[in-house]
Amino acid sequence: MEPGMHGIQQRYAIKLRQLVAEHDLEVVYRPSNFDDVEIVSYNIQRPSLQLAGFYDYFDVDRVRLWGKSESAFLDTLPDDIHLRAIDDLFSKKIPVVIFCNTVRPDERLMAAAKKYGVPLLATEVDTSELMARLSETLRSELSPRLTVHGVLIHVYGEGMLITGESGIGKSEIALELINRGHRLIADDAVEIRRVSRDMLRGTAPKMIRYLMELRGVGLIDVRRIFGVGAVLPFGKI
Repeated sequence: MEPGMHGIQQRYAIKLRQLVAEHDLEVVYRPSNFDDVEIVSYNIQRPSLQLAGFYDYFDVDRVRLWGKSESAFLDTLPDDIHLRAIDDLFSKKIPVVIFCNTVRPDERLMAAAKKYGVPLLATEVDTSELMARLSETLRSELSPRLTVHGVLIHVYGEGMLITGESGIGKSEIALELINRGHRLIADDAVEIRRVSRDMLRGTAPKMIRYLMELRGVGLIDVRRIFGVGAVLPFGKI
């Protein structure tokens, strides 16, 4: 890798099935294309406004969480408006609807999901708690990122990024810090993600995670030599 930085300009995605596995979600309705469904927005929304007919600023790519409020609101509507509200929402081909708490889709919701091929998931987790969990996962997986040539070390609770020309001794400095009880996050290539407006998180590409390349020695496995306490999978910069 050349010294310096290079951005990766692309739209990131995470498979819906990965979210199901990571958050132990129940698949209530699985359309034929379920394994191909991808989430591309880290924003999460409850569909209350859409059920009331407000679609200004509507973002079709967002995950929708369905709780007790949505079901209670629909129950106040006449049957024809109730059905139209559901049909209008699902006709937008939203990526997924997740039912929280003890709420589960009734026959009308199941029919709309099957009509438009929208996956339905469920969990016993509270709506607000699930939103926080999913938001953390999606912001990490879908955040803007770039790769820099350098070394990232966790020193006294802070992620310290060491950059510079090849061969000047970045890895040797990092090794000395590890010998003094600090922890390696990444050597040579550091993938930096902007997980929030004011936070950068660094990690190593999976193929070289926990490895260091030293002049005259070659590759060493830091975790194997120094133990699991000498490495971290990621860290705030």
